[in-house]
Amino acid sequence: MVRSLFAIVLILVAPAALRGQEGRRTIARYGFTDGAVAIDVRPGGIVAIAAAQGDSAATIAFRASDARAWVDSTRRFVTRGAPRKRTMVVMQRSMMAEAADSGAAMSFLRRAESDTTTFALLFSTRDFGKFSLALERREAVLFFAAMRRAVVAARQPVAAKPDTGATKGP
Repeated sequence: MVRSLFAIVLILVAPAALRGQEGRRTIARYGFTDGAVAIDVRPGGIVAIAAAQGDSAATIAFRASDARAWVDSTRRFVTRGAPRKRTMVVMQRSMMAEAADSGAAMSFLRRAESDTTTFALLFSTRDFGKFSLALERREAVLFFAAMRRAVVAARQPVAAKPDTGATKGP
C-alpha cells in the first residue's frame, strides 16, 4: 500500500516540481509494477534517472555519452533468449556510475533459466544504500526506449531564444 501510494505521489508531484526548473525536459515517467522511474534531460547533456520503490528513492545523473554507451550495450540483454540447457542459469549485470565521485550507480540485471527470465534495475547511493526494482520484459523494453530518447534529446543543441528585433540603439 505504501509503495503504490509513494509511486502515485511521485508521478503526480514530479511534473510540478520539474516545471519550475528551466532547462529540464522530462522524457518519461513510468509507474512500473515494483516502483516508479522518471527520466529527465538536464542542460549540459546530462541524463537524470529518478527511481522510487517503497520508502527508498534515488536520483542519479549521467553524461549523455556515458548513457549512450551503456544503453547500446545493455539493451541487448532484454532481447536475448533463454539458455537451452535446463541446468544452466545465466546472470548478466551491466553497471553505470555517476561521473562525479558521489558513489551513485545504476545496474541492470538479467537472470535467465530455461523457462524464465527476470530483470531488475539496481540503484545504489553512498548516502542511502541500495534498492532494486523488478521489471517485467515489457517494462525493460519501455525503459530502454525512453533512455534512447533521453540520449538523443541530451545531445541536441539547446535552441536559442528567438530575437524579437528590439535592440537598444545609441
